[in-house]
Amino acid sequence: MVILAGSFQTLFPKTVRAAIDKSWRILMFRYVLAFVAASFLFSVGGGCAKPTPPAPAVVAPPPPPPPAAEPPPAVREVAKNFSRVQFRYDSARLTSESKSALVENSSIMKGAPEVKIVIQGHADERGTTDYNLALGQRRGDAVYRYMKSQGIAGSRMRVVSYGEEQALDSSHTESAWSRNRRCEFQVSEGDPRKVKGTTR
Repeated sequence: MVILAGSFQTLFPKTVRAAIDKSWRILMFRYVLAFVAASFLFSVGGGCAKPTPPAPAVVAPPPPPPPAAEPPPAVREVAKNFSRVQFRYDSARLTSESKSALVENSSIMKGAPEVKIVIQGHADERGTTDYNLALGQRRGDAVYRYMKSQGIAGSRMRVVSYGEEQALDSSHTESAWSRNRRCEFQVSEGDPRKVKGTTR
């Protein structure tokens, strides 16, 4: 190293050595600067490009439900001709008009022995919910007993009460209340829980 250093000093004049030394320092500074910049970019970028997340899978919507089956002809005929039964205020007693309607309904059922019915008891909005449910049940039971007296088997009828929940008319008038005090009939073929028609 001493020989090389001496040879270097011998071979090159002082001004040339100074220029070479300056160029060497500039070159080293550039290398150091490039190394620092590369290290910074590496640390920020995590060392590699982040993978692109996969696109979400496209799920086809479920098919629409099939249309409801058309009621059998006997059910449609009974439902069309059945009459609803009206009641007086806070009463489950059948009027003469109600009895006439039930006689006709019973006659229709005798002509269609495969048909069964659900008797729906309703009330107007006056009174508590529990009271109106009980009143609707009493009205349905009255219809059930009268139709049974007309020769319709009890196994062909079922009673359910909706109280004030299914009003025909939501107005707060005597006319609306009068319409809502009623029994409706849902008509089915076979199991009366499988309803196919209604008098509403």
